[in-house]
Amino acid sequence: MMKTEYRRKISSEEEREGYIVILKNRLSFFPHLRKPFTMKDKKGEKQASVESYHCSCQGPDLPHEHYFIRWSGLKKGMTVAVEKAGDSSYSFSVV
Repeated sequence: MMKTEYRRKISSEEEREGYIVILKNRLSFFPHLRKPFTMKDKKGEKQASVESYHCSCQGPDLPHEHYFIRWSGLKKGMTVAVEKAGDSSYSFSVV
C-alpha cells in the first residue's frame, strides 16, 4: 500500500537552500521529475515540481542525483508533511 503522506524533518542545508529533500525511494509519491503540480498551504497555493541535481557526495565512482522541491520559509528542525490531495494536487503543512 502506498503511503499518502511524505514527512521530513528539515535539515540546516534544506533551510539554507530553501528546499525539501525528496528521498529516492519516495519519488513515486510525487508527479514525474519536473512535472508541475499544485502545493497548497494555509497561505494559498503555488506551482511546484520535483527537481534534481547531480552529486558525487559518495565519491567520484558513485555519482547520483539528489531530489527536492523548492519551498521557502523552512526552518531547521521543523517537520513538514506533504499529503496527496488529488492527481496533481498536494497540501503542505508543518506538523
